[in-house]
Amino acid sequence: MNDREYFMTTSLSYQLKAARRELADFRSGEACRKLREGYEGIIREQDLTIKKLQKERDDFSFSRKEITRQWMEVVEDVQKESEKEVEKLKKTIAELLDIIISLKNRNAELDEKRKKALKDYYEIAAALEEAQGLIVKLTAQVNHNYENSSLPSSKCIDRKKITNNREKSGKKPGAQPGHAHHPRKPLEPDRIVEIKTEERFKDTSRYVPTGGTVTRQVIGIAVMPVVTQYQAEEFYDKKKGRKVHSAFPAGVADDVNYEESMKAVLFLLNSRCNVSLEKTARFVSDITDGALRPSTGMISGLCREFSLKSRAEQDSLFKALLDAPVMHVDGTAARANGSNRHVIVCSNGRATMYFARESKGHAAVRGTPVEVFGGILIHDHEATFYSYGSDHQECMVHIERYLRDSMENEKGLTWNRQMLELIQEMIHENNLAPAEGIAEEKITEFEARYDAIVQTATKEYADNPPSEYYRDGYNLYLRMAEYRHNHLLFLSNPLVAPDNNLCERKARVLKGKINQAISLRSLEHLADFCDCLSVLDHFATENEANLYRSVKCIFKRQKPARPKPEKSESAGTGAA
Repeated sequence: MNDREYFMTTSLSYQLKAARRELADFRSGEACRKLREGYEGIIREQDLTIKKLQKERDDFSFSRKEITRQWMEVVEDVQKESEKEVEKLKKTIAELLDIIISLKNRNAELDEKRKKALKDYYEIAAALEEAQGLIVKLTAQVNHNYENSSLPSSKCIDRKKITNNREKSGKKPGAQPGHAHHPRKPLEPDRIVEIKTEERFKDTSRYVPTGGTVTRQVIGIAVMPVVTQYQAEEFYDKKKGRKVHSAFPAGVADDVNYEESMKAVLFLLNSRCNVSLEKTARFVSDITDGALRPSTGMISGLCREFSLKSRAEQDSLFKALLDAPVMHVDGTAARANGSNRHVIVCSNGRATMYFARESKGHAAVRGTPVEVFGGILIHDHEATFYSYGSDHQECMVHIERYLRDSMENEKGLTWNRQMLELIQEMIHENNLAPAEGIAEEKITEFEARYDAIVQTATKEYADNPPSEYYRDGYNLYLRMAEYRHNHLLFLSNPLVAPDNNLCERKARVLKGKINQAISLRSLEHLADFCDCLSVLDHFATENEANLYRSVKCIFKRQKPARPKPEKSESAGTGAA
């Protein structure tokens, strides 16, 4: 047996002995007695503790009942006071309800009045806004003049005097000392009147003849008819039973015929000088002492005759317009037989043609050089013309007028004044530029400034939307933004003018006749007059030595047969 086994055996022996002693105590009852005594002591302590707690409970129960009784008394007092307050509050609430009902009724009345007042306010505000917009619109119309619109200066009431910006020199008007003298040209005399020598010059001791002669001429004008009478022997044709004679020269068809010189005078007075038919006939009658009395119908027919006989010049002008790289085109109103008609003016400086049409639009362009023109067109933003030509230039003078109108009616904006100053600067630079045009860097600068001003307009109209009564400035801004290239084309092309003033000047000739005639007899008459204006302008532009002689040569030609007019929407030359 080893040590471990010995140790375990000994330990178990001791445990067994202790268990046996404890078992003996339980069997004898001694252990139970000790345990009972211990438990009884504990029970006594617990009973004492219970009695103490019961006493405390009884004391607390009595105190609680007293507190409850007192609390109930307080509650009863509070309830009585509360009932009194409730009664007061009920009365107050009833009074307040009456007040609320009264206030509701009053509020309903006031609300109806407020709604009515608000409705009246909105109506008045809308009427005021409409009146203010109408005032702006009428003010813009009243302020329209030749400086800010297409209205001619002759139509403006109380137009201001055009200022003379030249510095005053202090000299008297007329010829200045040191300038070359331009005397009147003497003519070959028809008769010579010898002036009798005065008696004082016969004193030979003082006056000696020099052998020279001093001449002074008095030139007048005499108008007298020059009549050429053609005579032919008359025969009787027994076979046909009628009288016959030899043929007269061409142009001698009536008993009395007017020669080309007479026709040229009457035609120029009426068509070139815009003298009325009656005054033209009366003037010729007066200067010939009543020998010649042309009829107004005959004078009116000269326009058609000149138009037919000058077809060659019209065809030449048509070709000259097509051959030019740039052409100005414009339209103006005219009246024929009491109806509004339209005239298209085409010009390149050396050649100008007028075309009478029934109305505007593409139908009016047919038969004019614009229809087949392949170059650059300069016009006043006529939408129809944008369908023709290779490129387009807007008239900047019209843009200046519209900008001035915007400045007068949109005083809170700045872009219009900036754009006006830029356009004036660009035109001035273009006028001073050499033949090859404006420098590239200058063009780039102008284009950048143009774009910046358009951006300024965008911001200003975003902050200040345009009124429905005046949108001209806003529409101009949109146009200048969309057609930027067509407003700046003249900067990069030296052949392109910045304005359409050429056609404006040419159209004034027609307007002078329209104002004098009030209304031409027919569209055909207007077309014939346009043909005549085209040829007369050509003669004047080409610096013909004598316009009268040129017109006389036209009337001297044989009159061609007039072609039958085709049924179309337009009338006029249309010589393509």
